[in-house]
Amino acid sequence: MPLVTISIVAGKSDEYRKAVADMVNKAVLDTLDFPPDDRYQLVRELPSQDLELQDREGDRAVIELTMRAGQAREDKQAFYARATELLEQDPGIPPENVLIVITENGEEDWSFRDGVAQFIAGS
Repeated sequence: MPLVTISIVAGKSDEYRKAVADMVNKAVLDTLDFPPDDRYQLVRELPSQDLELQDREGDRAVIELTMRAGQAREDKQAFYARATELLEQDPGIPPENVLIVITENGEEDWSFRDGVAQFIAGS
């Protein structure tokens, strides 16, 4: 259950946006051991000039995962590799144009609804 924020270049089709979201979700499920129904994603479109990744041009993406601390280094590495592999397959974003950042936090940092930190409620 990471919160996934995906930033892509504006003006893409619904199919393109769905492919990006689906491929990132597949990479999460394949490598990070989250349940299939834990999908929390924000897809943001930015004007090309507002999505700067050094001198990279064309299709590109920034993927930010916020999740509870505890994933192994090897699992994170597997996610990076799988996400770029899948995004190259569909919708065709070159691996060199994908930036991924993982930020970890604690159980007390999450409230999914009702103003309650569900991971620590009752503890």
